[in-house]
Amino acid sequence: MKVPLSWLKDYVEIHEDPQQIAGQLQYSGTKVESVDKVDGDTVFNLEITPNRPDCLSVIGIAREIAAVYNRRLSLPPGLSNPSVGSSNLPVSFEVSQKNLCPAYSAGIIDSIRLDQSPDWMRSRLEKSGVRSINNIVDITNYVMLETGQPMHAFDFDKIRGTIRVKAARGGERLVSLDGVERILPEGAIVIEDEEKLIDLAGLMGGESSEVDKNTTKIVLHVPLYDPLAIRRASQYLGLRTQASNIFEKKLNPSAHRYAFERAAGLLREIAQGNLVSSIKTVSEMPKERSINVPFSLIKDTLGISLEAREVGSILGRLEFTTNILKGGEETFIKVGVPSFRTDITEPIDITEEVGRIYGYNRFPKTLPIGSPNDGILPIQDLEKKIREILVSLNLKEIYSSSLTSAKILEDLNIPSQNVLRISNRLVLDYEYLRPTLLTGLITAASNNVDNFEKFSLFEIGRVFDKELTKDRLPIQSKKIAAIFVNSDFSLAKGAAEELLHRLEITSLKFEEVRDQPPFAIPTTKVLVNNTPAGLVGEINSESLSRFGVTFPTFAFELDLEILERSRGTISYKPTPKYPLVKEDISLFVPKNLSFSEIEQAIKSAAGKNFYALELVEETTVSGKYSMLLGVKYFDANKTLKSVEVGRIREKVAENLSNVGARLRTN
Repeated sequence: MKVPLSWLKDYVEIHEDPQQIAGQLQYSGTKVESVDKVDGDTVFNLEITPNRPDCLSVIGIAREIAAVYNRRLSLPPGLSNPSVGSSNLPVSFEVSQKNLCPAYSAGIIDSIRLDQSPDWMRSRLEKSGVRSINNIVDITNYVMLETGQPMHAFDFDKIRGTIRVKAARGGERLVSLDGVERILPEGAIVIEDEEKLIDLAGLMGGESSEVDKNTTKIVLHVPLYDPLAIRRASQYLGLRTQASNIFEKKLNPSAHRYAFERAAGLLREIAQGNLVSSIKTVSEMPKERSINVPFSLIKDTLGISLEAREVGSILGRLEFTTNILKGGEETFIKVGVPSFRTDITEPIDITEEVGRIYGYNRFPKTLPIGSPNDGILPIQDLEKKIREILVSLNLKEIYSSSLTSAKILEDLNIPSQNVLRISNRLVLDYEYLRPTLLTGLITAASNNVDNFEKFSLFEIGRVFDKELTKDRLPIQSKKIAAIFVNSDFSLAKGAAEELLHRLEITSLKFEEVRDQPPFAIPTTKVLVNNTPAGLVGEINSESLSRFGVTFPTFAFELDLEILERSRGTISYKPTPKYPLVKEDISLFVPKNLSFSEIEQAIKSAAGKNFYALELVEETTVSGKYSMLLGVKYFDANKTLKSVEVGRIREKVAENLSNVGARLRTN
């Protein structure tokens, strides 16, 4: 948002250097992206956070400056005599659903002389990033920038009968002011007369009621709209305007009447327009909001002691009312919240207001107490470890959208009716929440298959189940999945085993799956502590061909939360005093034999002499899956002799044979 310094000076006394003003705004929580010189003026380029719609105006920023410097805020005058005109509004206004437009002010202004705006107004609009059009449109834009309340002017003579605010039926059409015919989504807020749609409410006016060179009489409409409906329509149509950006926020419910009077006053001053009707104002009086804030909360949160008088002064500068209350041993401050501060709902919000206006830069510097904590959750630590392991196995990580398309689901033979569909999609084709990470992995494989003959990818992320929890929310499981292009089953299974082995997950089994996923051919179930934790298998050639992948491709997908619960406690042992004996064991291994079973066989054979085991290499020899293992033996009290190592070797070979592994002789 661009705000000229000269405009701010109309409402608050400012003597400070612009850079100092920018610094104080930064300290009080308003981000200043740049301070620019434009035509002899200073323009602040500000970023306003979504929770502060009261700052989306020149008056709002002036109010912040007045609070920081403890100065008086002077608001511009409205209409000097708002009661002029006939007692009746010659146009009937209706709202079909109150929630669509819960409040508005409207009236008729006649005898308007359409012309260019005066130089001072055009200059302020242009410095604020708004193009000057004519004095009527410019005044509505000027008051929107000034007060933060959007409004619209309709040509009175182009309206037929009753003006009605309603929700659009899906497929209705409207030609907007930019000349584009727009097909409206269901639920978009529109305004119609007896014959046609005249406004895409909150986004852009309709061409059919546009103010033009022949306009002499207007209907001025200053509404509040349902923020959610405005945002949904904006997203669906891909249409963002300054007005829609404001209407999407929770606006001051009391601002529309003042904004109408301010605009009507400027129309009289600049365009010789006369208010010829009463001002129809429809709104519920906003309930007075008050919050009781314990002084102890302010002290404990901010870490500073402030006198009640100083807290009251700070809040008073922000136009809050205050009253000190005694309640037993605790002292409270009862804070009345002004209607324009829709973001203030609880005591901690008041505490933040005190802190930011007092000045965080004034807080004393203190050293932290206690030992530092990295704050990493167990599941985050697990994800970090998984990334390290899979990268060491030469897999590359990808990040893909949690949304997927009907075509991708169809190509993977996944029925779309079994997948969660979102109702307010941002991208036309991507309207489903992914049921598996393979939607992104196989798409990434498709994008890379022309450049690389053989590669492996992995991703960590959430998948979404159509089955709902008791809170009526979708089940969102976190998974780890990997895809191996131009590979074989043994590599995919071996990578899954190695991953689980390094995660200290020892109770591991593989079982054949009867109900195959729709995109896979014979798949193996991964069991951890006898709990199904995922699948490993081959993606069928039919699905692969639809993605342009012609190589044999395998994959696994595991439930991260099950792995986290099954992880063993990592223990550390001292380095042995006596030398380790390292031996390599080369095996032919059947496909259904897991690494954990092999490890258990070796551990059982070596007993107290076992020290460590690692998977050195996996390969296929004459169609048989082969493993090269590195095993280390030791004795805690002496150096192992060759005879003792020989006995351990024989016992290891016997145990491996019993579980189905066979020593290679060549």
